[in-house]
Amino acid sequence: MLITAGSDALRGVFLPQFRSSFSLSEPQAGRIIMISYIGNLLFLSVGGTLSDRMPRKRFIGGVLCIWTAALTMYVLTENYYVLLVCMIFSMGGSTMISTSVNVVTPLMFASPAMYVSIFNFLQGIGITASQNIGGRFADSLKGWHGANAIIVALAVISFALLMTLKLPDPEQKQQKPDPAAILKTPQSVLLILICGGYFISEHGLQNWLTSYGGEHLGLTVSKSAMYLSMFYGCMTVGRLILAPFIEKIGIFRCLIITSSVGAVLYTAGIILGRQGLILLGISGAAYSVLYPLLVMLIGSFFDPSCAGTATGFILSIATLFDIGFNAFFGSLVEGVGYGKAIFVLPVASAVMAALLIILKKTVKKSAEIR
Repeated sequence: MLITAGSDALRGVFLPQFRSSFSLSEPQAGRIIMISYIGNLLFLSVGGTLSDRMPRKRFIGGVLCIWTAALTMYVLTENYYVLLVCMIFSMGGSTMISTSVNVVTPLMFASPAMYVSIFNFLQGIGITASQNIGGRFADSLKGWHGANAIIVALAVISFALLMTLKLPDPEQKQQKPDPAAILKTPQSVLLILICGGYFISEHGLQNWLTSYGGEHLGLTVSKSAMYLSMFYGCMTVGRLILAPFIEKIGIFRCLIITSSVGAVLYTAGIILGRQGLILLGISGAAYSVLYPLLVMLIGSFFDPSCAGTATGFILSIATLFDIGFNAFFGSLVEGVGYGKAIFVLPVASAVMAALLIILKKTVKKSAEIR
C-alpha cells in the first residue's frame, strides 16, 4: 500500500516536467493522465472477475509483477510513447493491488473497517512522502528515474513478503456472477456515480493541482506540491484518527458525514484561490476514509463469493469518469483557463456527497448497513 500509492502520486508531481521535456500541449499532458485510467478500467473489469476465480496470493502476486515491470521501464527509458503504454500497466496494476487489499481485509480481520483504515493510512504515508520528496526533485527526468528505481526495489521486497502470507481464497460456486445482473441492481448505478464523483475530485486534485498552482496561482512546482502533500498528509492522519470510530458510527453514516464535510472544505478552498489552499489541504482529512469505505460499501451489497467481481465491475465503470475528465480537462483549460476549469472538481465532490445521502434514503438494502 505504501509503494503503490507513492508511485501513483509521482505522476501528478512530474506532469509539469513531462510537459516541458516532451514539449506537450495541455491536451497532450492530459492524455498521460487519461490513458493511465484506461489501465484502471482494464485491470478492474478483468481483474475483479479473476480475483474471485484464482487463488488470491497468485492473483495479487501476478499483478504485482506486471506493475513492477512497468515501473522498470520508467527507469530505463525516456520516450513519450513508452511512457503512455506503461501508464496503463502501472496505474491499473497499483489500483488493482490496493483494491484487492480492501476486498480481502474483511475476510481476514474481526474489525475490518479499522484495519482497512490503517492500511489506507499507510497508503497515505506513501502518497504524502512521494509528493513531498518527489516535488523537490521534479525539475528533471533524472528524479523520475531515481524515484521509480527505489520503488522497484521495494516492490521486489514486497513480492518476497507476499509469498510468506496465507490469504483466504474465494469460495467457488457453480454459478458465476453475471456483470449484467450486477448492473441491474438498484444500488449499482448510484454507486457508480458516487465513485465517479470521488475519482474526479480526488484524482483530479492529485494530477492537476501542481499544474493549477503553477499556471494559474503563480506558485513554484515545489510549493504546489507542498499543498498537495498537505491534502494527502491530512488524509493520512485522518485515516489513523478516524479508524477507531468507523465501527461505532457505521460505514454508511461515516461516508455521509465525511463526504459532506469534505465537499464544503474542498469547495471553499477552490473558491478562495491561493488563500484557500490551506482549506483544500485540510479537506484531505475528510476524504481520508472515503475510498476504502466505498469499496467496503460496494462489497456489502453482494454475496462474498462475488464481492470481488462486483467491486471490480462497479469501480471499472466509474473509472470512465476519470478517463472522460482527463480526456477533456486539458482542452477545457486551453479554452477557459485553469481558474474556471478547476471548478469541475468541487462540483464532483458535492455531487458525490449528495448521491450518498440519496442512496441511504432510497435503497432498502442500505437500511441493514449502518
